[in-house]
Amino acid sequence: MLKSHVFQDSLEPRSSVYHNAVTFQNAFMHAGTTSDAFLRENLDWLGYASNWSKFTATAALGVIHKGNFEQGMAILGPYLPGENGGESNLAGAAYSEGGALYALGLINAGVGAISSGVGGRTVEDYLRNILKAAQGEVVQHGAALGLGIAGMGGRNVEAYDDLKQTLFTDTAVGGEAAGYAMGLIMLGTGDSTYANEMLTYARETQHEKIIRGLAIGLAFLFFGRQDQADEIAKELLAEKVSQPSVTMPQLTPSSGPHSSVWRRLHPRACLRWDTKQ
Repeated sequence: MLKSHVFQDSLEPRSSVYHNAVTFQNAFMHAGTTSDAFLRENLDWLGYASNWSKFTATAALGVIHKGNFEQGMAILGPYLPGENGGESNLAGAAYSEGGALYALGLINAGVGAISSGVGGRTVEDYLRNILKAAQGEVVQHGAALGLGIAGMGGRNVEAYDDLKQTLFTDTAVGGEAAGYAMGLIMLGTGDSTYANEMLTYARETQHEKIIRGLAIGLAFLFFGRQDQADEIAKELLAEKVSQPSVTMPQLTPSSGPHSSVWRRLHPRACLRWDTKQ
């Protein structure tokens, strides 16, 4: 915690870049420990956070309390939106609400289908309901990310369909998160039906954020599929939907420097590798 205080005191608190850096650093150092003393002891400093910095600061609670299933809802309760998905009228509150939904997913990563949420429902069901009711993009963004992480690898078709409906609203911020989350729900399945749906929408939308979200979502969907992923990687590279520098390593995590995927990443990267041999 001493390092967090040193960075906090030496950096400009009103800078969103520095604020995010200290928030991330503290969250990673205390990941899974449930020790959120730094945040609670520095509420004045946290007050400098605005917009997405506020989203990040709240989401950091999910990293710190990862696995704290029993207390997760109680800890995040003050920040979560209303049951009907309605957002507070307070300035900037939507960012705290969205961040809290993301944090809830992080706490229950991969086990949202069995973790208890509100009123006897699972966390996954709770996040699905909030996502469907949310009107603002920021809350949609947080709910989608939370749902994707909580349901990661669970192959819940209903959750996937809810995310797809958010995607179809074609709002950049909400749609980007929906793209990530759809891939997370179907993590490693390599299912061509879902892949084609995501690729088709990526071709149709005009939002770069959504294209990026779907490209990374496809990487999640084909995670670990190596040879099968090679074909979708070719399609991504051939179109504007490609985010090759990020997507292709995720598609083929064990690819070596002489594989076809590696050599398609970037000619200059291949040239630098070859000159070292």
